[in-house]
Amino acid sequence: MNITDRKIQKPERKYFSAELDVTSWEELEKVFIDLLATMINSKSELISFMEKVSEVDAIVDEEMAWRYINMTRFADDASFEESFNDFFANIVSKIKPYTFKIQKKFYDNKYRSELTEPEYLHLNQIISNEIELFREENIPIDIKLQELANKYGSIYSKLQVNFQGEEKTLSQLAVYLKDQDRAVREEVWKLRMEKMAEVRQQLNDIYDEQIKLSVEKAKNADFDNFRDYMHKAKGRFSYTPEDLYKFHDAVEKKVIPFLKEQTKIRQEKLGLDSIKPWDTSVDLDGKILKPFTDTTEFIDKGIKILTNVKEQYGINLNMMKNSELLDLENRKGKAPGGYNYPLAETKAPFIFMNAVGLHNDVVTLLHESGHAMHTFLSKDIKISDLNNTPSEVAELASMAMEFLTMDSWGEYYPDAEDFKKAKREQLLGSLSFLPWCMMVDAFQHWVYLNPEHTQTERDEFFLNLYQRYDTGIDWADVEEFKKQLWLFQLHIFEVPFYYIEYGMSQLGALAVYMNYKKSGMDSAVEKYESFLKLGYTRSVRDLYETAGVNFDFSEKYLGELVDFVIEELAELK
Repeated sequence: MNITDRKIQKPERKYFSAELDVTSWEELEKVFIDLLATMINSKSELISFMEKVSEVDAIVDEEMAWRYINMTRFADDASFEESFNDFFANIVSKIKPYTFKIQKKFYDNKYRSELTEPEYLHLNQIISNEIELFREENIPIDIKLQELANKYGSIYSKLQVNFQGEEKTLSQLAVYLKDQDRAVREEVWKLRMEKMAEVRQQLNDIYDEQIKLSVEKAKNADFDNFRDYMHKAKGRFSYTPEDLYKFHDAVEKKVIPFLKEQTKIRQEKLGLDSIKPWDTSVDLDGKILKPFTDTTEFIDKGIKILTNVKEQYGINLNMMKNSELLDLENRKGKAPGGYNYPLAETKAPFIFMNAVGLHNDVVTLLHESGHAMHTFLSKDIKISDLNNTPSEVAELASMAMEFLTMDSWGEYYPDAEDFKKAKREQLLGSLSFLPWCMMVDAFQHWVYLNPEHTQTERDEFFLNLYQRYDTGIDWADVEEFKKQLWLFQLHIFEVPFYYIEYGMSQLGALAVYMNYKKSGMDSAVEKYESFLKLGYTRSVRDLYETAGVNFDFSEKYLGELVDFVIEELAELK
């Protein structure tokens, strides 16, 4: 299916030649030297200067984007990882001192005081924060941390087991955790855990090295600990670490009781004495949702669904399809996970994921499509700092799209009962995800506030944390595997402290859906689109309010959303 034959075209450069070679440091350094020598004699010239800086940033970012994309698409080919690491070390890292000087040039310019519009006041806050944090001695540390993160991804992507006579990646095994044969589920679950156990020590050692380097990085920037450093580095101006502890508590008090009840229901419907870890994904009605048979069908139905929300959204995904900006199916040698990577110069996104034919693939595609629409709708923002959205904002865009599209999932599920089931899974999943989200966040708080801990102490803390958010799962006889669950979470290794944003955004997405149910699609999409167009030109709190939701993760607010989910589930029986 095509609703358009158009392809995405990279726009012409305004300030730089098409022949500019950003892989040559000698050539690129001259660009930055010239930028630093630029005379700025008015407010308009200051804005133009920042736009020119942003154009070269976009050219470099897109070169790095393709190297990252290829590294993850072909994770079993070391040459792509080497190419990415080389560009990061010899180009991206060398730019950082110049970026700092350019930011200082902007900050010290006398015409900055004339930038009184809201977006420029916000730009001041962003740049001031980055100036305060920059330390040249942290550049080589960043290179080492990136290499360690890549090493984790490379190790994980190569993990395979022999199951039923075939080599399977850990992602490919996920489908069997829905098998109605409990023995098959148990076998697959244990195969995954045993395979992870083989590299457990190796991954723990990588993490120890990352902790040591991260602590050094924080101290270089005059912080007592890496947690507080990252809170500031992520520009978390709208909340404090203490607010996150309140979020952790709210989930424990408001969500865990609901999920324990769901575990009891699961146990009764499956007729089991207890729910083991391999019983948590199997379908209670014995039917596995199979939304598509091949990738073409998968994409085409996604285009239809996005069109139902707004025609331009479907056109955008169709153009990505036409422009080969989608890599969706799981295969051997491909890195785990999924992402939307903005191509900064092309002003379009690339979607990467690992589809294996399950309902979760539908959710992932629509989630990443939310990111993609964010990329498309904010593309006219010309200053890169005002378009580099923090995770709390980016994930609201993606998670809200899951809910805005939900009433159109009948494209994948023509059977009415399957359709209801998919919606129930989405609503339940929005709450069942939250305990793990809190665990990942709380785990990292403890790790980086107690950096001298041993691996044994780390295991013990994770076990205690898991107990706090226990939803009634029986781990008898497999308790040893519980302590390695965090090793599956790539964010901990690759983007530390980037995870709690999913929880915040989940609450925001539920609120967008609640608005949709009360006020209709047109009103909800209008607010959602206004939010997308703003990029990062406003504070996180202001952006949430533009989307029509509260930036609130208190116990009271969470309780209201849990009650809303319970009401919606009651209508789907």
